[in-house]
Amino acid sequence: MYFIYQIVDFVLKAVELLVLVRIILSWIMPYTRNELTDTIHFLTEPILAPLRIIIPIGNMRLDIAPIAVYFITNLIRRVLLLILF
Repeated sequence: MYFIYQIVDFVLKAVELLVLVRIILSWIMPYTRNELTDTIHFLTEPILAPLRIIIPIGNMRLDIAPIAVYFITNLIRRVLLLILF
């Protein structure tokens, strides 16, 4: 059981790290396209796109989907910890 938790925890931390890198890249170099930014967008867009449908950006300039990803991953981690232990 602990092994399953470690695997899921590693995947969730990787998702959080990728989203954080995407946020930082959007601040530092928002319109730059290279292999690194394309890879990070390719890996994070399937996670962020459904949340953007649920939480529309509209006329706002702030994308709230990455914040929602952090809350959801932490919620999943806590619920899984309660279920397994």
